[in-house]
Amino acid sequence: MSFRLFIYYCALCGGWAAFLGWFAGEFLKPSAPLGRAGIKGMWLGMMIALGLGLVDTLWSVAITRLPLITMRVGVGVLVGCLAGLLGGIVGQALYGLTGWEVFYVFGWTLTGLLVGSSVGVFELLASVVLQKDFSGSLKKLIKALIGGALGGLIGGVLSLVLKVAFDSLFQGKDVNELWGPTAWGFVALGMCIGLLIGLAQVILKEAWVKIEKGRRAGREMILTRERTTIGRAESCDIGLFGDNQIEKLHASILLAGNRYFVEDQQTPTGTYVNEQRAVGRVPLKSGDRIRVGGSVLCFRERAKR
Repeated sequence: MSFRLFIYYCALCGGWAAFLGWFAGEFLKPSAPLGRAGIKGMWLGMMIALGLGLVDTLWSVAITRLPLITMRVGVGVLVGCLAGLLGGIVGQALYGLTGWEVFYVFGWTLTGLLVGSSVGVFELLASVVLQKDFSGSLKKLIKALIGGALGGLIGGVLSLVLKVAFDSLFQGKDVNELWGPTAWGFVALGMCIGLLIGLAQVILKEAWVKIEKGRRAGREMILTRERTTIGRAESCDIGLFGDNQIEKLHASILLAGNRYFVEDQQTPTGTYVNEQRAVGRVPLKSGDRIRVGGSVLCFRERAKR
């Protein structure tokens, strides 16, 4: 999947997930305003976390690794539930005390911020538990938090504008129908959160690879792990299938000391960097081309100060 498609699917899934969350919240909500806001926020956070978690996981994990996919998405959904519940309750409580609609936007900004954490929290926890370098996972989490907060802010403003517009347009009528302003507001909110989380991941990326030649040409992947595996096995991070010259585990891209290296896994056909066979760990610089079998990957890295 290219970066452009990743951003598109994040926005699309965020919008649809938010609509489904609003739909569920309309039927399963208490009568008290504070409880109603909390339940609707919980459904919103849960569904957006589910949608974005699936997009992010399937982008970087082979679909055959179902246990890992289930754990990653499950942790994200749990965090999303708590995020939406907290954001909805806090926003409604402050709005109820003051009557200021700025707290309506604040509540969704807080929700977006916390929902953003659902994208990277599993990788960070896994790195800490396994005692691996967690700097890449932490950076990913921070980017998701930034994107979620901005998405929640923009989406909250749009949601408020739509609510005011529909209230003015349909004065004296029941506007809380299926396609009422609340539904449209949730869709706008979900799309903004998904879009900004996806954009933050891509715009703030530090190192990435793009497959320039091979069966999966055009696929792009951000490098955040201490070790990124390359091969034709389903368990590899960068799967290059259908090439008999590529071993199940062919090579690895390693992050060590703030630098990236490529290392061949003692394969008979070898790994080449700019057509020079890699012996041991070979340091990478932006623009280097890594050839494994009939596939060519281009390594890119943002310039460091």
